Amino acid sequence: MAEFRVHHIRFFEYVPKAIHCLAYEEASERLALSRSDGSVEIWSIEDNWYQEKVLPGSASSSVEAIVWCQQRLFTAGLNGDVTEHDLLQLAPKASVSSNAGAVWCLTVNRSQTYAAAGTEEGCIVLFDMKDNSIQYDRALDKQEGRILSIAWHVGEETIVTGSIDNIRIWNVRSGHATQRITLGRQDSNKETIVWSVAVTSDMTIISGDSRGKTSFWNGKQGTLIKHYQSHKADVLSVCVNKDEDCVFSSGIDPSLVQFEYTPTQDESDWKMWVRSSIRSQHTHDVRAVTFAGDCVITGGVDCYLIFNQLEKRKGKMWRKIPALPSMSPVHVAKAAKIVMFQYADYLELWRLGSTNKTSDKSGEILPLKTNPVKLLQLKSKGGETIVCCALSDNAEWLAYSDTEAVRLYQITIEDTEVISPQISVNRVRYSPPGTKPAHRLAFTRNATNLVSAASDGCVQLLAVDAVQPTLLHTFVNDAEISEPIHLLALSVDGKYAATADHSSNIHVYSIRKHKHVCSLPRYSAQPTALAFNPEHANIVVAYSDQKIVEYSVPGMEYTVWSRQFNKHVHPQWTRRHSKITHITFSPQNRDQIILHDEQMFCILDKTQPFPSPDTKLYNKSAWQMECQPGQGQGQHCFHICSKFKYLLYLEVLQDDWLVAVERTPMAMTENFPPSLKQKKFGT
Repeated sequence: MAEFRVHHIRFFEYVPKAIHCLAYEEASERLALSRSDGSVEIWSIEDNWYQEKVLPGSASSSVEAIVWCQQRLFTAGLNGDVTEHDLLQLAPKASVSSNAGAVWCLTVNRSQTYAAAGTEEGCIVLFDMKDNSIQYDRALDKQEGRILSIAWHVGEETIVTGSIDNIRIWNVRSGHATQRITLGRQDSNKETIVWSVAVTSDMTIISGDSRGKTSFWNGKQGTLIKHYQSHKADVLSVCVNKDEDCVFSSGIDPSLVQFEYTPTQDESDWKMWVRSSIRSQHTHDVRAVTFAGDCVITGGVDCYLIFNQLEKRKGKMWRKIPALPSMSPVHVAKAAKIVMFQYADYLELWRLGSTNKTSDKSGEILPLKTNPVKLLQLKSKGGETIVCCALSDNAEWLAYSDTEAVRLYQITIEDTEVISPQISVNRVRYSPPGTKPAHRLAFTRNATNLVSAASDGCVQLLAVDAVQPTLLHTFVNDAEISEPIHLLALSVDGKYAATADHSSNIHVYSIRKHKHVCSLPRYSAQPTALAFNPEHANIVVAYSDQKIVEYSVPGMEYTVWSRQFNKHVHPQWTRRHSKITHITFSPQNRDQIILHDEQMFCILDKTQPFPSPDTKLYNKSAWQMECQPGQGQGQHCFHICSKFKYLLYLEVLQDDWLVAVERTPMAMTENFPPSLKQKKFGT
């Protein structure tokens, strides 16, 4: 197995954002979540929790509520608008003002024909969602104080709202409040804020408030059934399951408390709500709790998405998903040995450090001859969020796209070997007519062409020029485009471009002949990474269920190795949760496929035999390779290294160098706000 020297990069300051809201769509098994920067993510649960889409936010926007309605996604925030999002173009589609100030909460009725928003001015505003549109309908009576939480009864005639010191029950038809439930105060000078409400079909109202109490109310009588001092600080979110026999609550005290509706005695019809379990999995405030089938999902300030399996099954009952992008924000210009980091509204270019030392000792730190140097920080136009970017292999061209347009820059670096090289940036102001914003960008190896996966699902080919770039061709599929392109790869010789979308459609195009070449067989799972082998026109694809295939473009069929690999795929490999995010190839041996996720990287050697099912690929408890030479396991095609966590990017340079970009969990959490102080046993 080849040995590499590693550029171990830890100066990429990737900072995850806190989760604000969660919403689950049952028909498509999709989870939508919003973060503190206003961005929205779509996760596919059926693809083993794969982050498939990211709708960019902006510094001026906030998302305080998010809901699904007829498989359409809606958000609302402090700007007072309810916005529908286009899930193909990943951009706002339509917005309607509440005409009553900021929107704090949002819900839809059971038939998904109307949405109700709770606003700053104390109004419940109804929106008509029929006919694939959103329109302002009317506002119910105004109350004193803002409405912070809202729930719609399944009968569709009743809405329950929570605000300061009270819960109100509203009649939708008349627009009047029919009942007001007043909550007590722990301190006469301190208001009780009802942060979250839920309602069951029998009009049991569940509330979470700033006293740390989870309360159960009789909505018909307006009386308290039972309350629990479930938390030591504010309860920010409560949710009830589909069968209405299980409730979860959490908040500033991040404990996840479960309540069950159980009989008081054996063979008794009398039931009551009982606190049944407490889970302590988050470290900071939990902002949102929701159900997704038999799972309960939580998210908050610590940025982790955690789901708990309620039905007892084999294996782990809960899982923590880190806030890492599914598409790497790192790009490397191999020939120039320059790395580019993508932040929300700016790009950074760094020259890699160098050394003339080598060592036979694994893991030894080599002394640097020259340190890494920051060459450039390029801010986006108007502070717009950068959707995607690309850097040419010689680092002479840079392109990025926001939600408005693709922007091209020519970069000139003089005296690259000196400590502080001179760098100049020339913005190409001309944009060819017909060029559309992009979701993915890539330069050909010779930097003469730029390939763009456009926001409308087509593929565009541009000729790069410092004065007047040209739109050479737009590849359009005959089939109706329903999902955006999320993967784009080019062959080294510049002949082919391959794209993949969330419907598992993988298409190969001829860049030179401007035509569609072939499509790979459609698979049930989503592709998560793809790349061309530099020596021949074979494309390697990794899927969300850990399947890996190699497809011959000239032969239009899977290769012999691919068929054999999937016959002998190791069970320990398929049980992995992390998705492959990048694929590359060893320059010393093109039969070695290098792929990585956030936990490890693996060299897959096509010339070596497949492991037997009883062979351990790695020891999960120690998370290290067991199959080292001399340990009696024998040689096989899997060579796994788990030295880095979290591994954001791994690329091979032309010589024996690897570029590994790592962001440790400690570095990601060091700027988090302080969590609730709780006394623990023995402290």
